[in-house]
Formats: sequence, structure tokens, C-alpha cells
Amino acid sequence: MPDPVVPPSRWTRFTLPASAPRVRLVCLPCAGGGATAYRSWPRELAGASVDVWPVQLPGRENRFEENLPGSMEELVEELLDEFGSAFRTAPYALFGHSMGAHIALALAYGARSRGLPGPVRLFPSAGRPPNRPDPGPPAHNLPKAAFTERLRAYDAGSLLLREPELLDMFLPKLRDDFALFENYRPPGGEPLDCPFTVLGGLDDSSVPAALLPAWSAYTRGPFEVRLVAGGHLFLETARDAVVRLVRRRLVVPEAAG
Repeated sequence: MPDPVVPPSRWTRFTLPASAPRVRLVCLPCAGGGATAYRSWPRELAGASVDVWPVQLPGRENRFEENLPGSMEELVEELLDEFGSAFRTAPYALFGHSMGAHIALALAYGARSRGLPGPVRLFPSAGRPPNRPDPGPPAHNLPKAAFTERLRAYDAGSLLLREPELLDMFLPKLRDDFALFENYRPPGGEPLDCPFTVLGGLDDSSVPAALLPAWSAYTRGPFEVRLVAGGHLFLETARDAVVRLVRRRLVVPEAAG
């Protein structure tokens, strides 16, 4: 049996590397979030031979003192430097929540531009399609009061909004995260080929379900939208339903084939 592929230690947490995974699932966080959002996933999906790598980006949790790269393109280059070799060793899928949905899309395009294998499936979760940007002004440039209201609209920052000192500490990091995806424009040219499973929250007012079919512009592969109970942070409140859906999409089709 081959030795497990060791995930990049600075860029992942909570991994349980498998020696011969059916598929490797790279999970990307929301704005202000970290790998902890996926802490339980490696163990929950290990029995299905899904090797989960929760990504830890700079500027959060144990990497709080580091700065996020200044653009999506720079971040993707760093991620591909760290993860590119693993993309050649096993089929992989990309799951990204909110900001992470944009990073997942950019990472798939970046892999293609480097000649790397593409993902077997992309899971954009609670992400506003890049071709349907928020009609309001970019959040990362808003004054503090308006920015905190935008956070409230995303069901985010409830603790931060109650604790002014915490808010002042995290605000620059959150602005950097918002700038990352608000300034991102996917490359032109051919769409991706992989299947897309787009997830949305039934009560998510910041990313309405009616917008989610617009993600289909970025793939020529099979496409579906699946809605779960909850608001924008349904990854917390509907975790079990999301993990079950991910397991079915990554395991059942291959087993049935």
C-alpha cells in the first residue's frame, strides 16, 4: 500500500491523510473563517475513502499574524505551489463556502492553466456567482459602520459586532478577505469541464437562491443546485446534511459505475 500523501502543514489542519483515497476533498473557508469550519469532516468522510484537507489561509486562527496575498491570482499561485503535486496523485474535488467558493473556482482555472488535472467536482457553497456581483458598493471600501452592517447581512460577525475591541482587531483582516473575492474576475475563454454542485441556504438573504443557477456559466459539465435549511452560515447549522450530500456526490456515482 502506498504511503499517504502528506498535506502542506502550514496550509492545512485536522487532516487524516489516507494512503489510497477514492478522492481528495480540498475545503476552502468563508471570509474571516478558517480550517476549523471543516474540523469534523476528515473523520466523518474517512470511512468513504474521502481524504479531506481543510485549508488554512493566512490571516486567521493559527496564521492570524500573516497577511493574505493581495489578489486572488497571487493566492492561487501560492495554493498551486503547495497543492499542485497532490492534484496529480489522486482525483480531487474543491469545496468552498462564500469567499471560498470564489477561491475554489479560481483554483480550478489556475490548475488548468498550469496543465494540472482538473477537479472531479466543484462545490460552490453560499457563494454569489461572480457574474452576479452585489449591486451595492464593494464592502471592503465601506466606512466602518456600513461595513459592519454588511457583515450583519451575511449573518456574520455576531460576536464581533457585540465586542468593539474584537471588531477593531479583525476588521482589517475581514476587509482583506472581502477585497479578495470582490475584486476577482474569472478568466475569459472556455468554461471548466467538471460537474458543479452548488449549495445555497433557503434563508440566505445575502445570496438568494434565484442567483445560484448563474454558476452554470463556468462549466460545461453536469450542473445542479441544492438548497439546505439555514441562512448564509448553513455550513454550521446544516453540517450533517451538507456532509451527506458531499459524500453522495463523491462516492455513490463511482460505486454505481
